[in-house]
Amino acid sequence: MSRFLDPSPADLVMVKAERLADHPDANSTVGAVLHLTGAVPALAALREHVTARLAGLACLRHVLTGDGPTARWMPAVPDMARHVRDQQVAGEPEALEATVRLLLREPWTEGAPSWRMILLHGHAPDGFALLYLTHHAVQDGANVVTVLEALFGPRLLPGQFSVLTRDVSPTPRPRLHQALRSTVTLLRHARQHHLWQSASHPLSSRRHTLWAQVPSAALRTAARVGGASTNDVYLTAVVHAITQWAEEAWPRAADVSVPVMVPVNLRTPDETAAPGNRLFLTRIDLPGGTMPVGRRLERTRAVTPALKSAGHKAVLRAALTRLPWWLFQRLVAASTVPGRLTVCASYVVVRQRLHYGEAAVHHIAPIICCPPGVPMAAVAVSYGDTTSACFRIDQALPAADSLPAHWRQALADLAATAPPTPGSDPAPAGRTPAEPATPAVRALVTWLARRSTAAGARRR
Repeated sequence: MSRFLDPSPADLVMVKAERLADHPDANSTVGAVLHLTGAVPALAALREHVTARLAGLACLRHVLTGDGPTARWMPAVPDMARHVRDQQVAGEPEALEATVRLLLREPWTEGAPSWRMILLHGHAPDGFALLYLTHHAVQDGANVVTVLEALFGPRLLPGQFSVLTRDVSPTPRPRLHQALRSTVTLLRHARQHHLWQSASHPLSSRRHTLWAQVPSAALRTAARVGGASTNDVYLTAVVHAITQWAEEAWPRAADVSVPVMVPVNLRTPDETAAPGNRLFLTRIDLPGGTMPVGRRLERTRAVTPALKSAGHKAVLRAALTRLPWWLFQRLVAASTVPGRLTVCASYVVVRQRLHYGEAAVHHIAPIICCPPGVPMAAVAVSYGDTTSACFRIDQALPAADSLPAHWRQALADLAATAPPTPGSDPAPAGRTPAEPATPAVRALVTWLARRSTAAGARRR
């Protein structure tokens, strides 16, 4: 019997999404590219190194079997000859990124743990790269960071990894007032928006896969000046890029609030490296329209408190771990209908310094997936002096390959922005009323209220 949660509808939806894709660009593969400075290591030594650190990484030693409520995590032994390999890369400037794009399309072997590490070399005279890939049903972004820190960082205790939730207990019992407040938040963002559905540009499974880098100091400076978090700054830059692009290419998104799905990390220290997703995709409506980027940050900052609230996280954790299977499945299904799917954006900070032997990691390029029906997914990783972002964008969106440049410019403008004007209106732009709740959301409301009321009665 495993000591961690069985696969949930949040895990299985990533498998289903991949089956619906008609091109491998829209598969559910996620990961990261570690860029290292130093001599190219021997492949045999790398395999020995990874093998020696597998013991505490259950997500690398289990496979997903079955479907629906019968799905389970089953132990499986990785084959190092297949899971850790190398590949020569051409010396042209764009060769590494082109190689990564091709490797992202590789299918997963049935019955084997869904991860691989590829030593890439030849593209740099004084360094190499380690490409780590996995399936999103098995590992979420926080777990990818944990695996990288476990493999290439200092020896850590379970609670010392960078991306863990320390303010939520594994089995929370949210108070009634918090459950109701969180339910109102979920209901407010339950409406269908149809923002990305277009008869002239129907969404596809082909993706642009693009990377961009900025100095981490740009995010920190903008956060300090704007009295915000670096995640607020990142989200502001993403939405500012979308509105700049939409003015010419997608007018229906130019003057309304932009719905964005943000993963709230709910993985606790006792679940370090356990397989499966421990996140809750929470939608927030960020300010759209034309405005200075500094003002957009001010108005974004007013929308994001729920993402940071321990009480709200407790409710989401209860929904993730305590909802009956049938209800959670209905909730996931309702949130992934075409009219509700939208841009996904996530941001993490890697605090541990990584290295392999004497070769130091000097920056990390993340990799996110963009399932069918999602117009764009973006993830940024701050590591040391560099913040790198990966954009996976549906090629059906006209001129969307300009979005990374807009994002970089927004961050540059934010870093140079003067302090916000006191007393300005913090309300998000373009908000529209919520539609009536779906049956799945109504059922969730009822369940949360009953559970919280019962817990309150027991405390009394």
